[in-house]
Amino acid sequence: MQKLARYNAIAAIFASIFVVMSLLCLLLSGALAGLRTETLIARIAVPAAALVGAIWSWQAWYWSWRSPLSIAMRGRLSWLFIALGLLILCARGASETIVWYIHVDLLLLPLKYVTSVLVYPCLFIGIMVAPGTSRLRVSMVVDVLITTFCLAGIYWFIVTILPTVLPPAGMLISDWLPRLRISIVLLSGDIFLLLFLVLFWQQGIQDSMRRSFLLLGAGLLLNTLGDASSGWLDAYSITYYQHQTPWIDICWIGGLLLLGLSTLYQYQAQAQLAIQNMDLDLDLRSPDILVNDTATDGLSSNKPSRYPLPVQSIYVPLALILGGLCAIEVIYIQQPDRDAVASLFIVSSIVGMLVVMRHFFATRENTALLRERDQHFHEVEQVRHLVAQLIDVLDFDELCERIMQAVITQFGFTSAMLLLLEEYDQPVSDHSHLLISTLSRLVLPLSCRITGDTVLYRLISEGKECELFWSACIDELPGEVRRWQERQHVPSMSFFPIIYQGRILGSLGVARHVLSRTDLLTASIVRSYADQIATVIEHSYLYQEAREREKFARAMVNISTRLNAAVIEPTELSQLICVEGAVALHADYVIFYTKRAEGLLEPLALSIDEQQSSQQLSEWPTLRVSEYEEETAQPLHPFLLEVGPYRKMQLLTESSQHAAFTREHHPGSRQFALRAKLIRHRIYTAILAPLVNSGRLNGLLIFARSVPVGNSNDPSFDEADIPHAQDFVEQASVAFTNAQLYQRLSTANEQLKELDQMKDQFMVTASHELRTPLTAVQGYIELIAQYDEMLPMDSDVNFCRKLS
Repeated sequence: MQKLARYNAIAAIFASIFVVMSLLCLLLSGALAGLRTETLIARIAVPAAALVGAIWSWQAWYWSWRSPLSIAMRGRLSWLFIALGLLILCARGASETIVWYIHVDLLLLPLKYVTSVLVYPCLFIGIMVAPGTSRLRVSMVVDVLITTFCLAGIYWFIVTILPTVLPPAGMLISDWLPRLRISIVLLSGDIFLLLFLVLFWQQGIQDSMRRSFLLLGAGLLLNTLGDASSGWLDAYSITYYQHQTPWIDICWIGGLLLLGLSTLYQYQAQAQLAIQNMDLDLDLRSPDILVNDTATDGLSSNKPSRYPLPVQSIYVPLALILGGLCAIEVIYIQQPDRDAVASLFIVSSIVGMLVVMRHFFATRENTALLRERDQHFHEVEQVRHLVAQLIDVLDFDELCERIMQAVITQFGFTSAMLLLLEEYDQPVSDHSHLLISTLSRLVLPLSCRITGDTVLYRLISEGKECELFWSACIDELPGEVRRWQERQHVPSMSFFPIIYQGRILGSLGVARHVLSRTDLLTASIVRSYADQIATVIEHSYLYQEAREREKFARAMVNISTRLNAAVIEPTELSQLICVEGAVALHADYVIFYTKRAEGLLEPLALSIDEQQSSQQLSEWPTLRVSEYEEETAQPLHPFLLEVGPYRKMQLLTESSQHAAFTREHHPGSRQFALRAKLIRHRIYTAILAPLVNSGRLNGLLIFARSVPVGNSNDPSFDEADIPHAQDFVEQASVAFTNAQLYQRLSTANEQLKELDQMKDQFMVTASHELRTPLTAVQGYIELIAQYDEMLPMDSDVNFCRKLS
């Protein structure tokens, strides 16, 4: 590109030097060598400028044809036709020089007619197919034609009908009118090209092409000034223009060079755009994705700029003015020259026919717009009816099936694929999980979950409509998707993005049989359908998230309820924690390890597929606390354990291969005991969440999900699941600690009860042993108290002696 830019800069400098040198030669030759030398230099310089411009245009065409870059065919045609037009102008200049040299002026008029018929169509086609412009409707070209003919008719009326301008003295009217007519034809052609270029500016020109179109417009403007001035001199002088006015020749020279120079800058802009798109495709590594024109414009960020210029509507007042002038001529002036009047009415008739043609195109465009409006209304109603049937569907899997079922039954597609991002509320990244659902008339449906940088992930991340050819990306497809596609005879699938409020949710893919094609109408309906289902999918996501939170909260409530129960055992609570943890985190395996005083972690409870399984508890190995602490730098925080270093290979192999892998890489030592057990159950990641009490390890919860044999669906845990495990294990740790404290208090209470019973037994035994000697003493005391007044004093003394 630097070489091309340098060449264009040299060409621009050469054009400037050529114009300056031509001007100096014309001025100096006229003053020093005479008019004939000046005329000869001008007649050589103008064709030479046309030849140089043609060479530049031909170079742009040749480079685009031989270049490996993808240059639009419109650009090649544009540069080729501009080169042809400039070559014709060069040939006309050379022919006029020869005619001037041999003094045969009668050939100048037919030569101008012939070259005008050839030059202006070539330049018109070159401008019409110029790259970087919007496509124009036929009615727009008709508007420019009407404006041009109206201006020509008004100018003809002013010059020939009104007595303001007279032919030069000594020239017959029959000789003057043909000269005037060819001058107006040349000027009208230049004005038509200028208005046509202005119409392109109105419709929009890409930013990268503005410089080249400014050069093109400047070249056309200079040619218009030169043709207008020379035409005036041709019409109002005895002889034809003899290239004796330097500024007219300089206008031609500069205009022709600018026309050729503009093609070089157009090629440079197109080459830069092609390189940018090529680099973008290489970055995306998606040569199998063919993006439509709208998507390509969006990728290049080279949007067209529009300018509000009243080009199309100006023909209406001009046509009214021309019609009024014709009426004035018929009613008031009545010019005796029939040739002048006939030419005026011919131009007016052409304008009238063009107006009728414009009305025809306007009617057809209005009919097409009405048809498009009705079609759009029908599409909206059809899509609204389909989406209305999905609003009440709350289950996510059922919703996906209904979405694809509607596409197949209502639109006649053979198969459909729904790609959705699981992390819908997070930015798209290489770690995003992709939910794939398929439905087909030919094979069984498929549902899987994948992750990683695949062609399907890149398709979603672009967020644009595209067509995916399976044969070009068969090696990048997940195993199950590849097998599903191979059972069908569908070579490609069209994907439509599903976007909700600027966030990419996924993409909807549709495909027909190999002999069928998706028409534009059906594609428009599917596009609208994809836009509408984005809201339904978003609501389903929110509903599923609310349900997940409800399950998680219910699991927490169950643990809290059992925590507040009157009687609770650690073993019973640990089993409850495993079951509720499996529900809350959608885990296939939940293993509860408790810490022993010997520095060991022993399995206490187990839940498999949300079911209690005490029979298999003994199969799980005992772990050492030191082994656990070696797995992470923060043993008191949950972390993700990568069971095997070859996870992708494991997902694509069979269970026998996994067993061999386990025996080879994980021998039966204690260091790999847990990993080996997890791999035997096809578990490739696990969350290890410690139960912490007062900053010390009290237990361990292991959450894991298994991968079915021969299934590329990967439901394994990842880093995004750790916060949920953290919330759950905090509540479980409190509950388990309280259960342990309750068990300790219960044990202490039982010990106190045993001590109290021993005390009571001792008191009973001691009382029995002391009761026998005291019985007689108690009897004597009772007798004295009862018969003290009746007994004599001697008897009392005798009793007291006995008691003493």
